[in-house]
Amino acid sequence: MAMEQRTDAPAPDEHNDALEEVLLEVAELRALPAVAARVIEIAGGEKFSAHELAQAVASDQALTAKMLRLANSAYYGYPRKITTVRDAVVLLGFRAVRSAALASCVIDTLPGQSSNIEGARFWQFSVTVGMLAEVMSTAHHRHMDEAFTAGVLHNIGRLALDQHRPRELMAVTTLAVQKKISMPEAEKAVLGFTDAELGGALAAHWNFPEELVHAVAQHHLQPDMIEDGDSLAAFVARARIFARASGLSDGLERRQRAEPDPEWRVPPLSKALHQVGGMPGVQQRVEAFVASALGAGAA
Repeated sequence: MAMEQRTDAPAPDEHNDALEEVLLEVAELRALPAVAARVIEIAGGEKFSAHELAQAVASDQALTAKMLRLANSAYYGYPRKITTVRDAVVLLGFRAVRSAALASCVIDTLPGQSSNIEGARFWQFSVTVGMLAEVMSTAHHRHMDEAFTAGVLHNIGRLALDQHRPRELMAVTTLAVQKKISMPEAEKAVLGFTDAELGGALAAHWNFPEELVHAVAQHHLQPDMIEDGDSLAAFVARARIFARASGLSDGLERRQRAEPDPEWRVPPLSKALHQVGGMPGVQQRVEAFVASALGAGAA
């Protein structure tokens, strides 16, 4: 049973017919599972219960299997064997299980398998951005509930384009290379909108929290173009820039190794990054997450 969809959520540009057409196609064919709606509802309430979250996840057999596989993986490195979703919520924490559950639901809904996108590489990049956004949230004690989820899901518009406008997306990547322009610039030229705009509209349609919707819709912006430099959107944009400066790519954009922003070399960010083992530690955890939580959906 699919979750009830929001029908009145406006696209970032209400007058963009091309964007609206793709959004309607994706919305019709890509409904989130009912368990995702319940997870969002539980987390959005003023009083939430770890028991309620465990019940919601346990109601979906496939999601339960993924959560237990992830809980017992090197991603968490927990010494005790976790055998139930309830144990996972208690031992790993409400936030960790909620974030992983939502990410898994969306990944299953938009599996990265096509001629344009290599699924494993695409999701490895997205999960890396999620982990780096989480590092920022730990360092600054902000957006603790949404940072990882926002980072993992920031690129869903590009994935939706790949599945519903593959030829146009191929034309976008070709134009970006030929003209030496950014992907968003090429998308505007070919499609009339960006994948970030489509992703934000899709996140709104799926009833994601407003802060998360903005993070998806603005991930391609330079941080100084985002009004609040400490917003969730700014965290995701900054995490994405750092990931790309480290030489990582979603497989569509050119690799771009560069000098990272100085903020990552000084506390509190340097300390938070060191606590997870630096970028090598991040990459090890990313590989464990992709292998354990995404399974065949990332291949």
